Amino acid sequence: MNEALRHIEALAALLPDAQRSAHAYARSIDLFSGSDDVAAAHPAGRAYVAATRMALLHSEVSEALQEIRSRSLDLDPAARRPDDALSLELADILIRTLELSEYLGVDLGAALVAKTAETLSGYRHGGVRF
Repeated sequence: MNEALRHIEALAALLPDAQRSAHAYARSIDLFSGSDDVAAAHPAGRAYVAATRMALLHSEVSEALQEIRSRSLDLDPAARRPDDALSLELADILIRTLELSEYLGVDLGAALVAKTAETLSGYRHGGVRF
């Protein structure tokens, strides 16, 4: 088995608990206050709430992009600190991704393993390299 795939499988084994924890964390800080009421009241229900959560994930990606575009940010990996602005934005992306996966019932670990195995077999989406 490819070493990269072994590492991905080890990470994947941790993701179910991480998803549950991210979801519990979001609830504990009232991150989605009222979303259950919105899901019940809106004609699209759960899909509407999921789309809103996806938009918030996109917003975190945009914030990380702004940090990268900032002329004040040192992009040397040796300069990375766990509490610098870029690191914190990437953490927000991960938290929101884990939480959204849990909300939607996605087994992110299994999907990660499947995607990695597919990519290692030579498949590239659209045949592009970058």
